[in-house]
Amino acid sequence: MRNYLLPVKSLFFAAFSLFIFAQCSEEEIVPTESVAPTEETTAVPVEATGSMTISGVYTSYEDVADCTTCTFVVPADMLVVDGKELGLKPGAIICLDKAVRYGDVEFVNLLGTEDKPITIGSTDRTKI
Repeated sequence: MRNYLLPVKSLFFAAFSLFIFAQCSEEEIVPTESVAPTEETTAVPVEATGSMTISGVYTSYEDVADCTTCTFVVPADMLVVDGKELGLKPGAIICLDKAVRYGDVEFVNLLGTEDKPITIGSTDRTKI
């Protein structure tokens, strides 16, 4: 019986060792998700806000000289500006009033195009 156990132990040890060395690493098993290359998320420090996070395609921040061109003016109490919910189209101009002290504002679902980007900017609405 003793002669029989030695080959079984050796075979079990060899199979166990092969199993351990042949395992895939977690990186090989878990698929990685990719983000669309045109989707950008940026944090923009602005005097009128605590911070802004902008998630969108063809979306930029710049000052807006003429507030009459604003498609949407962000209210002081709004925390999330959702372009889809507000029905904002490519070429829209979203304005922050320089006279208002905003908290942290997040801009999501903003889908501009290359020739009609969505612009976010601050403007002085007192100069109408």
